[in-house]
Parts: sequence; C-alpha cells; structure tokens
Amino acid sequence: MSKELKRILHIIPSTGFGGITSTVMNLYRALDKEQVQFDFASFNRGHLHDEIVSMGGRIFYFEYMKKQGIFRYMRALKKLIHEQGPYHAIHVHNGYKGGFALLAARMAGIDTRICHIHTSNVEQRWQKAMLPLLKSLSIGQATELIACGKDAGTFMYGARSFSILMNAIQPEEYANRSPWEREQLRRELNIPSDCLVIGHVGRLSPVKNHHFMLEIAEQLKNHHASVPFRFVLVGDGPLQSELEEIIRKKGLEKHVFMIGSREDIPALMNIFDLYLLPSHFEGLPVTLLEAQAAAIPCLVSTGVTRESDIGAEMVTFMDVSAGAQAWAYELLSCIDRGQGNQQEARAKLTERGYDVNSSLNRLLQIYNV
Repeated sequence: MSKELKRILHIIPSTGFGGITSTVMNLYRALDKEQVQFDFASFNRGHLHDEIVSMGGRIFYFEYMKKQGIFRYMRALKKLIHEQGPYHAIHVHNGYKGGFALLAARMAGIDTRICHIHTSNVEQRWQKAMLPLLKSLSIGQATELIACGKDAGTFMYGARSFSILMNAIQPEEYANRSPWEREQLRRELNIPSDCLVIGHVGRLSPVKNHHFMLEIAEQLKNHHASVPFRFVLVGDGPLQSELEEIIRKKGLEKHVFMIGSREDIPALMNIFDLYLLPSHFEGLPVTLLEAQAAAIPCLVSTGVTRESDIGAEMVTFMDVSAGAQAWAYELLSCIDRGQGNQQEARAKLTERGYDVNSSLNRLLQIYNV
C-alpha cells in the first residue's frame, strides 16, 4: 500500500525570484511529489507561479498583513488551512515576522509548525523596537526552529537550540557552460567582448547597498578609463526608479545595466567576471553560493556571513567603510587573480551540505515524513 500523500504549507514572501523562494523551489523541484507535496501561501504573484502549478502545488495569495490587519490575516489563514488541508506541517519562512501565521496554524490544529529564519539582522527600522516581541511570538508558536546558518540562528533564537538547513542549489547547473552560450548572452545584453562584467543578483532594496555599487562604478569610470566594464544588476524592487535616476545623474548609462528579474541565473553567472555583494547584512545568500558554483571571484562586504565562503578561495571580504575607491581597486585585483576551479567548487558545496539532495533529506527528517 502506498503512503498517504502529505501536504506541507509554505509561507513565502513571493512566487517571484528571490533568495527565500529560490531556496524553496530548488528543494521542491527535487521532491518526490507522490509522497510529499508543497502548497504555498504568498503575498505577491511572480514568474514561478506557473511552474509551481505545473508540479501540482497550490498557491494562495493574501494581502499584506499590514494592509488587511493581523486578525483578518489570521482568520484568512485559518480558513485556508481548514478548507484546503489537512496539512502535515506548516513551514513559515518569514522568521521573526512569522509569529501570527504560526499562531493561526496552531489554532487551526497543525501540529508541526516550523519557524525558519533567512536573515541575520533587521532591514526596517520600525521592526527593531518590536523585535523582542516578534521573536518571542514566533518562537513560542513554533515546534521546530530552523536557520539558514549559525549567524542567522543566533540572531533569531539566541541560546536556544535550532537546526541548520543549508540553502540548497544545484551546483551542476552553473558548471561547464559553453563559451558560445556566454558570447550569445553578452551580445543579447549589448556587452562588447572586451568588457569586464561585474554582476549582482538581488532585490532592489536598501539592504543590498546598490547605492554603493554605483559609487564603485563611478570610481571605475573616472579613475580607470582604460578598463572597459559593465555592471549588470539583476532584480527588481522598490529602489528601481531612484537607482535609474542616480545612474543618469552620474552619467553611467553606458556602464550600468539594470535588467530586471530573470530566470536564467546560471547562464548570467557565467558571463560575470566578478560577483559583487556589498550588502549591509545577509543571512546566507543563495546568490553567493551560485557565484562560487560558477567559480567566479566574489567581492563581498563584511556584513555577509563568513559561513557563505565555501573555502574554494573565491571570496574576498571587505568593509564598506573602506570606501568606493578602495573597492574599485580590489575589484580589479580580484578579477586579475582569475576564476576558480568549478570541479573543486562543486565538491566543496557538496561537502558542506549546500547541494539539494543533502538539504532535502534533512528537511524531510524535520518534517518526519
């Protein structure tokens, strides 16, 4: 007799491209969906909606809690659980903002309630004053505590015991891509073959520090005129119009390309000569793992957890306080040192548990399925 299909309800910010959703989707694609199926409750419909539906997942969209209010949100989530369940577990990826979803799930009778933290700090100032209360609610309503790494877990859970679930990627997707494919994509983006390509993938939000990236680009333009370069910024978000205006004012239109959200991240990683990540803070960024899987040098801020360095000698950490000019010089030095070894990078990622199969097996143990 076959086992009864178990459904897990995931609470994610969006069905668009982003670190949290990318991690969940990598696991979902590898899942045996005859035994376990994921459903999703989210706030924003994105490019991955149709793929989720094609794999048998159901998606339910809600208004933002701050728009509809806490109690309406909780009632809607309880109604969803009662009408669409039963659910074997709920997996809330909102970290310290997930307490109300966990409480609603408890009231609706879900026994396994997972709080998952993907960041190591607070992005919005108003949340700092509320942080102790938000953390307490999330932790108190959860039966399982998960973090993407030690720094994120300590930030969220303090001295409490928690499990680490490594951010999962498919390293083989980033290796051994053809030079022809690289040149084709460069032509599509109107990037001359002699240009250095500095890449970044991330939401256009303050934590990613795009303003500093543009300062670095300005330094390269003004002080390294003999070096042809292009910055390729992948992603969308609330800062888009503001960043476009800064690019115009600094005269960087020929040097900085903002290309929006894309599905072809593995191909894009392989046109980059360097991956740039000057974030104010990060939990454990999936994009940095992807860049290392592609064996490209990475220049990142000290706000990024050092756990994200897989030990393949591709990541250089630098304090943002050193200034854009110093970052521009270091960027060129990193590129001069050349690419890493893709085979070694893949082995390191697998050894440290960042491959999908290792993470999925660990997650199913947590689900007890």
